[in-house]
Amino acid sequence: MKRILVIGAGAWGTSIANLIAKNSNEVFLNANKSEIIDEISHESANSKFLPNIKLSPKIFAVRDFVTDVDFVFIVTPSIACVKVFQKIALTKFKKNTIFAICSKGLNAKTGELLSDSFAKITGNKNYVVLSGPNFAAEVANEVPTITTIASKNKKLAMTVINLLNNDHFRAFYFKDPRTAEICGVVKNVMAIGCGIVDGLDLGINAKSALVMKGISEIQVICKEIKASTDVVNAAGFGDIFLTCSSEKSRNNSLGVLLAQEKEQEIGKTYEGISSASALVALGKKLKVKLDLCEGINQILKRKSSAEQIRKIISKAILQ
Repeated sequence: MKRILVIGAGAWGTSIANLIAKNSNEVFLNANKSEIIDEISHESANSKFLPNIKLSPKIFAVRDFVTDVDFVFIVTPSIACVKVFQKIALTKFKKNTIFAICSKGLNAKTGELLSDSFAKITGNKNYVVLSGPNFAAEVANEVPTITTIASKNKKLAMTVINLLNNDHFRAFYFKDPRTAEICGVVKNVMAIGCGIVDGLDLGINAKSALVMKGISEIQVICKEIKASTDVVNAAGFGDIFLTCSSEKSRNNSLGVLLAQEKEQEIGKTYEGISSASALVALGKKLKVKLDLCEGINQILKRKSSAEQIRKIISKAILQ
């Protein structure tokens, strides 16, 4: 039996914790809010983020980091990751502890990939990237699901894969964590675009063109940072398909609201908003043109009518 710390008790963090605990491991789920800690501790539930899911009794909610662990899964919003990395750097974990970065985004201040920021801040290279087509509620409900564990160190990745795999969840190895991360960031922006296409009723032709444009921009970025351009994997095409085709995707829903001029209903945290601005900055840094990312960012930065949004999205797709 392994000991695991999961940082972040939102839907995805709780779902990962439950998956690992049900694989006969001891899991410490780090949460900030007392009501969440109490509910997990006394009722084996996290109704705010995973309603109607009974959690494993092997999950222990904690406010502070537990350090005597074999694995640490970082499952916080990308905007919070740098603070988490800084706290990890000040915490004395076991020398052979393996870290899994499960957040999708870029360092908002530097534009770095989260894995690059993690390595720089902590000085630790003992990490993998987890990314794939994974809705938290579906994983918790034990429907067939795949994901990607990406690392240049295959042996390290396989250790994490063996921790996760069971009869309803299967992780696959991919050699380039940077590609997995870029896919995870750009797909957030693509999902907003697909939501806009749906909200404007532009049709499947436009959505297909937008997806192809997004994939092209992923490959442009990957080529510039000398990462693999292979996107035919769970972290690439799999995650793109999930978020661009489902109304369950928050970023997709955001696009629909924007297209229908319902900005007043936008209230949640959407990874795609920070992703769009970070990608535009990255494009300028790399000196590459990212028409789709720039177009979506333009829509997000200013209040536009449906007709203006239609013109911007059409131009971004067709350039």
